[in-house]
Amino acid sequence: MIKFLTLFLLFFTFLHSKEYPIVFSKMGTPLYKSIEPIKKLSTLKEIKKSSLEYLKKANKTLNYGYRIDNEDGEVNPKIYLLKLRKLQKKHDYILHLLHKEINHSINKKDYPLFIKLTNYKLDGLLKSKSLLEKSIKFYKKNKNKSKSKLLEEKIAFQKNLQSTQEFFNMVHRLTFDPSKQETFSNRSVNITSRQVGDTIIIGLENKNPYSVTIKLNPKYKNIKYDKDVPTLVVLKAKTKKEYIRFGIKKGSSSYSYNYTWIIGSIDAVHDDSYLYRLPYKVGTSHVVSQGYNGKFTHKGHSQYAIDFAMDIGTPLCAVRSGVVVKTKSDSNKRGDTKEFAKYGNYITIEHDDGTLATYYHLKRNGVGVVIGQIVERGQVIGYSGNTGFSRGPHLHFAILKPSSASKIKSLPIKFITTNGVINNPKKGTYYRAK
Repeated sequence: MIKFLTLFLLFFTFLHSKEYPIVFSKMGTPLYKSIEPIKKLSTLKEIKKSSLEYLKKANKTLNYGYRIDNEDGEVNPKIYLLKLRKLQKKHDYILHLLHKEINHSINKKDYPLFIKLTNYKLDGLLKSKSLLEKSIKFYKKNKNKSKSKLLEEKIAFQKNLQSTQEFFNMVHRLTFDPSKQETFSNRSVNITSRQVGDTIIIGLENKNPYSVTIKLNPKYKNIKYDKDVPTLVVLKAKTKKEYIRFGIKKGSSSYSYNYTWIIGSIDAVHDDSYLYRLPYKVGTSHVVSQGYNGKFTHKGHSQYAIDFAMDIGTPLCAVRSGVVVKTKSDSNKRGDTKEFAKYGNYITIEHDDGTLATYYHLKRNGVGVVIGQIVERGQVIGYSGNTGFSRGPHLHFAILKPSSASKIKSLPIKFITTNGVINNPKKGTYYRAK
């Protein structure tokens, strides 16, 4: 008997050494992680009653979950699921009360209280976009008094979304100075110069298989030049053009350029009436896991991107005819932070109007086309995966064009489906390809 009790106690200790119950862990874990911050919240009189009720309910539900893990036949998983749902409602109500108090502290300009309220590590805090923007504005005016770790993280995340470009894309910042002994010919977007008599001829060259937008910042000394020459230039794939001619005055003279360039043509004019097909095989359906203005990453330049949840290895189809201009297929890394974005495999296709389609998160060796290949609408071009900045297997899709020589933007588009035309794919909705 003593041996049995010892073994039972050892097993019970092992079971409870797990941080939280295994059953329905995805739903339960965030609720149980909220126990400690809600304990601290219980000191606020406006939230005390609800907090104490939550703590009592959470501990009972937690123990119920452990009993299911222990295969206790007297407990029912369906009842546990119901308990979790009720606990979630209590959690959401506490969050509502906390947001109400945060809003009240801003209106009263009570910064010490505001900092106290925003330092609770509660899942979902400041999830409301309008309250987050209001909080950041208030915080920036007063942050010299004291700082909030949460708001600093929120500001940094927003800044990253606004300043970084799409995963496949980089802003190139270069200098051309013929007075320096440097080799410029190995650059994919290059400035050239040659002298004919007293005239200097400046040329631009794009060696890439896609169009580029270039912004030039010239520095002239003792030079006669046409000031009406544009400083923003579009060069099509694998083309050269003369940019400017200028005369050299007597005496010392010099010229150089700082320039930036980005993939795509700023002159691209998207046909908003064009109906794109869905990026998977006819007759198949996939659910939208993040749509336009998605809360996770579809902001800034990715405002009009769409995520389709799909198993790794799902065939991907071209939404529109075009030329393959950029690919990556050698990665097998993924993570849920921006540092992993560079590891995402992708296909980029340039359309005849100059816009770019990007298909991202492809599996390793999941690119089925080559650069320079002309693809037709509906053609299988690759296979979905879970690489790069990703929390799970899906396809990230967007139509893009530059808004300047240092920024790119996504465009809203229309899809044709078996249920008609959609112009705003909704999260949680399945769409069948036609």
